[in-house]
Amino acid sequence: MNTAKDIFQRAEQAARKGNLEYAIELYIQGLTVNPKASDERQTLHRVEAQLVENNGGNPAGGVGTKLKAAGSLAKIKKLSLQSKWDEAVMEIEQALKSQPHNVSLLFDLAEFLEKIEARESAIAILSDLTDIDKTHIESYRKLGALWREEGDPRKAIEAWEKLKMYRPEDKEAGKAIRDLSAATMVDAVEEKKSETGDDSFRSMLKSEEESADLEQKAKVLRTDEDRIEAIRFKKEDLRSDPTNSRLWRELGGLYQDLGKWKHAKAAYKKALEVNAQDLFAIDRLGSLQESMFDEQIASLEKKLQELEEGGGPEGEIDELRAQLDASQEKSVEFKTGEYERKVKAHPTDYELKLIYGGLLMQGEQYDEAIEQFQKAVKDPKFKVRAQNSMGQCFQKKSVYAIAMTQYEEALRGVADPDSDIAKDIRYNLATATEDNGEYDKALEHYQIIMATDIGFRDVSERVDGLMQKKKNG
Repeated sequence: MNTAKDIFQRAEQAARKGNLEYAIELYIQGLTVNPKASDERQTLHRVEAQLVENNGGNPAGGVGTKLKAAGSLAKIKKLSLQSKWDEAVMEIEQALKSQPHNVSLLFDLAEFLEKIEARESAIAILSDLTDIDKTHIESYRKLGALWREEGDPRKAIEAWEKLKMYRPEDKEAGKAIRDLSAATMVDAVEEKKSETGDDSFRSMLKSEEESADLEQKAKVLRTDEDRIEAIRFKKEDLRSDPTNSRLWRELGGLYQDLGKWKHAKAAYKKALEVNAQDLFAIDRLGSLQESMFDEQIASLEKKLQELEEGGGPEGEIDELRAQLDASQEKSVEFKTGEYERKVKAHPTDYELKLIYGGLLMQGEQYDEAIEQFQKAVKDPKFKVRAQNSMGQCFQKKSVYAIAMTQYEEALRGVADPDSDIAKDIRYNLATATEDNGEYDKALEHYQIIMATDIGFRDVSERVDGLMQKKKNG
């Protein structure tokens, strides 16, 4: 009986002799015996890519190749729904023979390998995937989680920071970096305490290069006192290296963590003065300005609510409303410009297009918003949201037929008909149908929502109104 090791050796020999097709079959056979063989799985994909290129094809898979693989994809989905992970892995490998650089297939493969506890293999596949597509956000997200499970917080931080580079506003990434950095810092402190008996943060930062490296990587420290001390050390570093944009950026981050917006803004601007191409500084400055707008709007909303509830002077209430409207308008204008820049910088990030489209819609730039939603709809993860938003734009333009079509297609993509997103889409469909004068159809949609959630928006009032309209003839 051939062991996996024997099969892999024969596969390697076949590949060296140039018999690539036979080598591929042997590698797949070996992986059937030992699905956790990480190095051999990577070698398989490299051999497959070489064979496809030798035959004049595209390792990512052309249109014809992907159409031929449709049956295989359906089988993979069925196996995953049945939790037959081992079989799903091998079915993916069969599909990868003709398209070894297919990003979607590789990501699914990594997920299924994780299911069979082949984390090392999953990490290797995701690493290869990010070499193929450096902007594949979910791969970095998965790598961050896997490296944390493997007990390597530094590599986990590295993965999350790459995600942040392409998606600066990602809250999950920000939290993960903070948590991992804090944990790393705590571990380092404890290690230093055991070595020296000195538990001061300052001593840890001042000791050796490894501690300095730790301080640089730790984006968020444990207390404000730690941050203040870290700022002092950062300024010392800047006195000896004032043209280092990274140091200015990190100083800005420390100020931002303390809520010192003006100081943070000045530091980020200084980073850009010394290096106008520092994309991290550009993104952080933009995100900081967004946060400042959000804080200002939240403060005005709170004041307005307090005045309205307390029966404050009408003139003062009107003035606050005007200030709030102006701030919201400026915020939307700024964010629209920021996301226009981000979309141009990251043309394959469909979530950015979705967010950008939403901002354009807020600014009543409906045609421009539709253009972004039509691009975002290409990503299955955002298809439903993009179609719903597209429908809203067409409805605002009074193009009701297209609006209703978009809502209907979006509804078909929602698994749970009673979910909030399903109710939101159906409500929009109902209003568009009503705007189009199709009152009976609109009533049906409203009643479907009402049957499960009578308190949803003004659905009860709308049903009553249409019933009355129908009664009056």
